[in-house]
Amino acid sequence: MRTAQLEYFKAVARSLNFTKAAEECHVAQPAISQQIRALENELGFDLFIRSTKGVNLTDAGRAYYHETIGVLDALERSAKRARAIADGVAGTLTVGISNSAQTALFNVLRAFSAHYPEVAIALRRSCSRTQMDELSRGDYDTLITSTSYGRGRADVSFANVQTSRLCIAVSRDHPLAIANDVTTADLKSFPHIIADAENEDYILETYPYLTDSPETPIIRAEDQSIALSTMLMGLGVEAMPIDVASAISEDFVHIEPCDYDACLAMGWAYLAESKNPALRKFIEFLESQMKNNAD
Repeated sequence: MRTAQLEYFKAVARSLNFTKAAEECHVAQPAISQQIRALENELGFDLFIRSTKGVNLTDAGRAYYHETIGVLDALERSAKRARAIADGVAGTLTVGISNSAQTALFNVLRAFSAHYPEVAIALRRSCSRTQMDELSRGDYDTLITSTSYGRGRADVSFANVQTSRLCIAVSRDHPLAIANDVTTADLKSFPHIIADAENEDYILETYPYLTDSPETPIIRAEDQSIALSTMLMGLGVEAMPIDVASAISEDFVHIEPCDYDACLAMGWAYLAESKNPALRKFIEFLESQMKNNAD
């Protein structure tokens, strides 16, 4: 049997009139009669009692109608869900997150979720050291990171890139926590924490004053959560975006040395060749947000 036959049967069973059913289904009346008869032959029993007085369902036809309605409704729901996934308005968007501090940057995710409630947002832990490789192999669809991490990666694109001004974060019991008029010369006396193992460009973008200070120790944390914990233990100073520091500064002090002027270009990294429609919809949403903010 074909889905069209079930639709024709449903139309006739509802109206008990072949002509009205044909009009509803936009086909010729003989075609409906032919398809209903073919369905009855396949099933091996009559669905309708046909007489000069009209058309009525048989007992078997009535039972079949109630079962068929459920099947057709399920097919319609499945098709609707599949169309929504194909259009990117449903499905799953997996987001890499390096540490809890980044939740301050995720207002856009809440806005996207409110706009497309059928897209499930799944957060997955990312590691700063390997996040580009993780992105490339499909561990997640997108993540917020410095554009320097994507340098030299032809497969990685960035959306909604914004420049974030940096400050220096220290634990509350760190000597610089109560110091006045801190300068970068003062910072050089302490280890500097970086959530990266190999990216020298990222280090110098974050701490440009260390270019002529090779003796300053660099603590290379495996990821940003470990970097944050290292700073909170008082083992070194850490740079972070001012808006992030302001959002989570309960356990540490952030300072702005008078001669420290560093920024990072941060954006949503994603694979340009990704086939996930929900990601494409998210990138479109980011672009529309940027346009609205510019206007």
